[in-house]
Amino acid sequence: MYIEQYYKYIQENPTKTNHKIKVVYKKLVNDIKKPRQVTYFNKLTGENETHTYIFDEARGQLPIKFIETFCKQSKGKWAGKPLKLELYQKAFIEALYGFIDEDTGARKYRKGIFFIGRKNGKSTMDSGLANFMLTKDGEGGAEIYSVATKREQAKVVWDEAKRMIKKSPELNKRIRCLVGGIYYDRTDSFMKALASDSNSLDGLNAHFVIADEVHAWKDKNLLDVMYDSMSAREQPLLIETSTMGTIRESVFDNEYDYASEIIASYEGLGETIDETILPVIYELDKPDEWQNEESWYKANPRTWYNKKYQGLTR
Repeated sequence: MYIEQYYKYIQENPTKTNHKIKVVYKKLVNDIKKPRQVTYFNKLTGENETHTYIFDEARGQLPIKFIETFCKQSKGKWAGKPLKLELYQKAFIEALYGFIDEDTGARKYRKGIFFIGRKNGKSTMDSGLANFMLTKDGEGGAEIYSVATKREQAKVVWDEAKRMIKKSPELNKRIRCLVGGIYYDRTDSFMKALASDSNSLDGLNAHFVIADEVHAWKDKNLLDVMYDSMSAREQPLLIETSTMGTIRESVFDNEYDYASEIIASYEGLGETIDETILPVIYELDKPDEWQNEESWYKANPRTWYNKKYQGLTR
């Protein structure tokens, strides 16, 4: 399974991954081997809940197989060719989708946080997951939203998902791509791009939400609205993806700090705050590491990026 493969890579290449990544994937491997009973306060239901979560490898790999089988690259010389995910992307996706409730089969994680350096494929990954959630997650009337503070940013993932569909004969003949949305009629599901100034933020019933580039968000209201909109779904999912932020005391800072506290709790540095959030943060361990090219891997795990800075070509 990809989680174990990636953890093995982390152990064999200790200088190429930061401390937080090491902590998170060590915990994930332990959770696979020794399923634990978890009690937490569910913010969506307002109640304390106790669950035993197990790992289902087939469930975890389903979106990966979908993306690599049906989603096509849309730009440049690779346009139309199958999209192949990197190991770090597969490990994140497998964890996000593979841990399920032993009794109900519902996913453990309601929220994934994925902070990473630029040009590491986060928007492409988001778009592939959006197409999977639209068509193959078994949710009737699924509402999929790509959201950002500005519509132009919200449309980045939406447009890429649309291009993937257009390049894929299998998806293109089953999905309608219109100006205002992407529609999968078989399950009455759709995907739309929303911004904070949208007139249609009321009455949402989101199944999957992609909050893109939260480093540029100044107002947390949009994030709260989208999270609350998932309350009626059995196993909704919200993914926050971003490069690192420069706007201090913003949405990003709050989310980064909270994710960091969750990771610290895995090491026994405080109580586990929220087991329904999967925090994955690629960054330098120390600010002055930017001067050491070997340390750039920590924030930029993508293979082609690393090859580029070794003077190699893809």
